Amino acid sequence: MNYRFENILNSASANKQAFDSSIAGVRRSLHDSLHEDNTAATAAPAKTGWLKGSLSYPWVIVCSLVPSLKDLF
Repeated sequence: MNYRFENILNSASANKQAFDSSIAGVRRSLHDSLHEDNTAATAAPAKTGWLKGSLSYPWVIVCSLVPSLKDLF
């Protein structure tokens, strides 16, 4: 085999092994993070006291109602 072609194959093989070990590391850290104590993730979300969804913020109500009221009067 040509030395240059063999060098390319060896380089590709080394890159694949590095990629595989990187993927294994990501899998391990994902597995560890999923099996940790998730008390913060299971806590109930804070309530604003407003409507649910996107209307839960007062600025949405103000920005949508004030211009329409201005046009009426």
